[in-house]
Amino acid sequence: MGMIEVHGLTAAIGAADAMAKAAPVRLHGPFVIGSGLVTVVARGDIASVREAVDAGVAAAGHLGRITARHVIGRPTDELDAVFGFSYEVMPPTT
Repeated sequence: MGMIEVHGLTAAIGAADAMAKAAPVRLHGPFVIGSGLVTVVARGDIASVREAVDAGVAAAGHLGRITARHVIGRPTDELDAVFGFSYEVMPPTT
């Protein structure tokens, strides 16, 4: 699982677009945190997620401020239920 937190919805949309185009990942979100912070989550195999997060950070950097980025290898299944990752914005491309 990879996460990018940015300041502003425009930067989040740009990051999500770049993530979806860069690698076959499932996108979840956007999660609006407050005070302008928005998080986009990518799920998939670790190599694809890292590639997607790198692409998302590069794209978001041109559109706004990146607050945080993080990749978790083999996250526990309970994270889906706890944080509401039960819906997808963009299914993986094949």
